[in-house]
Amino acid sequence: MGNRREEMLDAAVQLFQKNSFHETSVEDITSACGISKGGFYKHFNSKESMILELLQRYYDELFWEAEHLTKDLEGSPLLILKKKIAIELEKSIDYHYFFHAVLTDFHPNDKGPIPSALNHIKHKLQEWHKHALLEAFGSKSTKYLNDLAVVMDGMIHSYLMKIIWKNNLPLDTLAEFIAECLQAIVTNDDHIFPVLPSDHDGEDSHLSILGNMKRELGTIHSELQTNPQANPTVQKDLETIDLLIEEFGQQNPREFLIDALLTQLSQRPYLKKQITSILTTWEIRKGDLT
Repeated sequence: MGNRREEMLDAAVQLFQKNSFHETSVEDITSACGISKGGFYKHFNSKESMILELLQRYYDELFWEAEHLTKDLEGSPLLILKKKIAIELEKSIDYHYFFHAVLTDFHPNDKGPIPSALNHIKHKLQEWHKHALLEAFGSKSTKYLNDLAVVMDGMIHSYLMKIIWKNNLPLDTLAEFIAECLQAIVTNDDHIFPVLPSDHDGEDSHLSILGNMKRELGTIHSELQTNPQANPTVQKDLETIDLLIEEFGQQNPREFLIDALLTQLSQRPYLKKQITSILTTWEIRKGDLT
């Protein structure tokens, strides 16, 4: 049954790429797989649900591989950054036909679940890049972290376009080049001043950042409550999230308590990727306040 589901997803990607999302019918997908229309609805509610599942699969695979394939490199932050960039390049190439098809029919500024999912992934990737840069270069990069993340995003995107439309490039060599360029910026930053505003300038912005973290935690809380495949530690994790939300709502949140609660959540394999952006934002804010 699992193979049939994957077969339909693969067929849908090819058809979306060939005919566009809107011009591809459910019957087109089932015909390509040799199954009935009823068989389709045993696995998916709609074509849109297929897109959402594929987007989530890309996100999950990228973050899972980045987490597990860098475990043995913990002693070298720059080497970890290189590996993460290589994984992102490889995964993006694997999914480029799918993203081309989706972005052709759905603009991120449109309304609806698919544009919202695209924006969600874009935001998560941006936060993940900031977290990877902080891990590699420490607080030294905090003052211009947004600019450095844009440089990283731009290099990855530009090289991906060259690979997809023109010719193959050795991904490990390319990842090393990008990481070394980023390190050169941080190492020689005496005359570098941020162009983009910091995520943590001013007291109003600090309050806004705390509000954003509360909203992200609230989203995770809601997802855990509605997830039918509950993890054995869900109830305890819900209580931890409630404590975090309450603490973020305080005028002077206690850093030691937030550190401890976030650390506890980050040790849950099923939650780790979901709180990456919160951890990143919290570390940036702490660095600005010290």
